[in-house]
Amino acid sequence: MVPRPGGSGVAFVTGAAGFLGGAVAQALVGAGWRVAGFDVAPGWGEGCAHWITGEVHRDALARAAAEIGLPELVFHAAGGSSVGASVADPEADFARTVLSVRETLAFLNAAAAGARLIYPSSAAVYGAASAGPLAEDAPLEPISPYGRHKLQAEAEIAAAGVEAAILRFFSLYGPGLRKQLLWDLARRLAAGPRRLELAGTGEERRDFLYIDDAVRLVGLAMGARLSGAPLVLNGGRGEAVTVRQAAETLARALGSDAAIGFSGQTRAGDPAALAADVSAAKALGFSPQASFEDGVRRYARWFAALPA
Repeated sequence: MVPRPGGSGVAFVTGAAGFLGGAVAQALVGAGWRVAGFDVAPGWGEGCAHWITGEVHRDALARAAAEIGLPELVFHAAGGSSVGASVADPEADFARTVLSVRETLAFLNAAAAGARLIYPSSAAVYGAASAGPLAEDAPLEPISPYGRHKLQAEAEIAAAGVEAAILRFFSLYGPGLRKQLLWDLARRLAAGPRRLELAGTGEERRDFLYIDDAVRLVGLAMGARLSGAPLVLNGGRGEAVTVRQAAETLARALGSDAAIGFSGQTRAGDPAALAADVSAAKALGFSPQASFEDGVRRYARWFAALPA
């Protein structure tokens, strides 16, 4: 994370009680930034100089600016975070993702035009599958409402003319993650089953990026030189593993000998393969530190230490 040179700069983090937003907020606080956090979840914001509970709205952003000053940086992590939820309720996902971006852009254009916006998008913008690693200029053909809304948010950021970086994260994981594959699997393994059946074939491929490495990429985007259009970077390791490998790795890390099987039935909106070409990020100095096996072991230790 980039320290604030010469004093305490102001940063706004939306979705600051979430997995990625919370990690970025804590890193910014540790690097000397004064952070205003925004989330629908109340009572969080460890180390934040200001906290607003509720949906992201330009008036809430303006109130925070009046309290601690105009931001130099806005990390906008608020929005939909689940393909499944977007399929179940596309309108709600649109409101969380696209409308919150519009409110943030309205605030920036009205009051903080010089601030840098960093937007964590998703590999879901690429769509169904890839024979190999996806570069940032690959076709954008999302197959879920979640992916379509992320892509629309990207387009509106680009059209707004603000100083921005868009980070297309692939599969983030690490201590604190309480959703998605690893969390669901860990909870089921904790019951001590002899066999578990998961959706899909098990041969679906994902590019898992450990949360500390994701925060490092955010730090690079904070300091990157921008020229006109938003900087777009993939956030992954550049190495895909199958869902079967991921599940078996976690089971071993948790000391489970459960046999893991697959139903063969895929879920709506789930792509067959997503792997990142991270050449552009590496050109800025990005070098993921955590291997998938090491990251899963850390996740397993965190999960095992949770209250029953």
